Amino acid sequence: MIQRVPRIWLDESVSPGEARVLADAFNLPLPIAEVMVRRGIRDPACAEIFLDPRLERLTDPLRLPDMAKAVDRIWKALLSGERILVFGDYDVDGVTSTALLSKVLQGLGGVVFRYIPHRIDDGYGLSREVLEQCLEAYSPGLIVTVDCGTGSVEAVNAARGAGVDVIVTDHHEASGEIADAFALVNPKLGEAEDLHTLAGVGVAFKLCHALVKIGRQRNIPISGRLDMRSLMYLVALGTVADMVPLVGENRILARFGISVLNKREVAGIDALARNAGVQQTMTSYHIGFVLGPRINAAGRMASPDTALNLLLAQSAHEAEPLAAVLENANKERQAIEQAILEEAVEEIESFYDATVPGVLVVARRSWHPGVVGIVASRLVRRYHRPSIVISIGEDGVGRGSCRSIEGFDLITHLTEMDPFLLQYGGHRMAAGLDIPEEKILPFRKAISERAREVMAKEDLRPRQHIDGWITPSDLNEHFMAAQDRLMPFGHENTTPVWGMRQVVPRHWQVVGGGKHVRLVIDSPYGPRDAIGFGMGEREKPEGPIDLAFQLRRNVFRGEEKLQLMLQDFR
Repeated sequence: MIQRVPRIWLDESVSPGEARVLADAFNLPLPIAEVMVRRGIRDPACAEIFLDPRLERLTDPLRLPDMAKAVDRIWKALLSGERILVFGDYDVDGVTSTALLSKVLQGLGGVVFRYIPHRIDDGYGLSREVLEQCLEAYSPGLIVTVDCGTGSVEAVNAARGAGVDVIVTDHHEASGEIADAFALVNPKLGEAEDLHTLAGVGVAFKLCHALVKIGRQRNIPISGRLDMRSLMYLVALGTVADMVPLVGENRILARFGISVLNKREVAGIDALARNAGVQQTMTSYHIGFVLGPRINAAGRMASPDTALNLLLAQSAHEAEPLAAVLENANKERQAIEQAILEEAVEEIESFYDATVPGVLVVARRSWHPGVVGIVASRLVRRYHRPSIVISIGEDGVGRGSCRSIEGFDLITHLTEMDPFLLQYGGHRMAAGLDIPEEKILPFRKAISERAREVMAKEDLRPRQHIDGWITPSDLNEHFMAAQDRLMPFGHENTTPVWGMRQVVPRHWQVVGGGKHVRLVIDSPYGPRDAIGFGMGEREKPEGPIDLAFQLRRNVFRGEEKLQLMLQDFR
């Protein structure tokens, strides 16, 4: 066990005048208004848009590149009865995109088939081999990709050679050659910068919106009968789970979609939530940490078709067994993930030096490739270092997931490591790579040397960001309701972390077999529980302490209470 390095607590002062204007204008507690100012929401006009996201504020879907061309081609296929294949990806974003587009195309009268590649058997994206399988199995006249395809040059060329048009809808950065598709709808290739952060399902939604809009303009009767609002839960699931910034249009899509989710009228989602024991109103937290991991578990551990079929299920009878399969797959994923983490930590501690910058690179043949990304994320949280976890296949190729910290741009530095790698892709904080087994050790040495150069002057102690300071008198329902107005929380609009100074806990208990710590603190509204997951091994400080925590509602045995979710204490 490594010695814990204390976190640096960081906060940011704001103009009290700006915050007071927002607090008075929208009846907000001052700390809530201060959070908004820190996040760039500084005037009442911006605050009104942020606090009241509406579907009518979504922009014209035809702003996306090639959208008009894609819509014309799809309507041609719909009206002629041409066979359409929706080709997706095996993560939550890809599965929800596949479900959304196929539902809408079927609702518009299309002859629709679906295919999601298997992570291990097929690999990521539209490859030449998988394309040939799909052409033989489905005989499509048109293929529409979702959440993939921008770089599928060979497969798109092969499809054209077979007389099949391919429309690509994607949101990933273009690295290398771009597929010469019939239409390539990718916001990152367009000039509308406000749409660059859409998830794959957000792009699919824009395509669906454009199809319905153009269909109504052309007086195609079936388009007037399709109401997409009931499908918005799919957009929320994929958007939140893919960790795109929950600002702008993503915020609108997620906010409305979560409201649909909470109606519990969708058989698959209701079964998934019941199996996971979710009783309370669902938020982005439940998508990110409860529903999302279970949907992802299908693609990680077995076939993504289980998750897709769950989202397409029409009845509880159909959905319940699928939800049970995903629940078991998630438990299996958790067990495998924990075993890999323990082995990775054991190896890292044999060479780790907390005083030296570097990249943690670990690899083994026995590791399941479906969970190495999660393990890499946990290593980053544990060591505050960029981490790369590699699963080596029987073919001698290592398939790795990379996660980073601020100050080390993964793609920039993976580009410098190109001689070691077969392929790589992603963005500055998360990426994937393929590498020959024999090059893993020299790659580890080279990228760590690069990290030492780049981060030589960085303070590598872990950070604890504080969004605002409050007192026990703020632990009330009015404050919680005001915090709820900032939802949905996610990337670039994170759940606020509050600081509270000089707290004297009335109760301190180690729970969960020594893994966690539970505190009870006094407030004017009665005692409030605080739980610190994974903090059971930390010593109880003498005297008053400062707390860093998120404030959430917890439902236990049907009773809802405010609870402090500890992030740190000092």
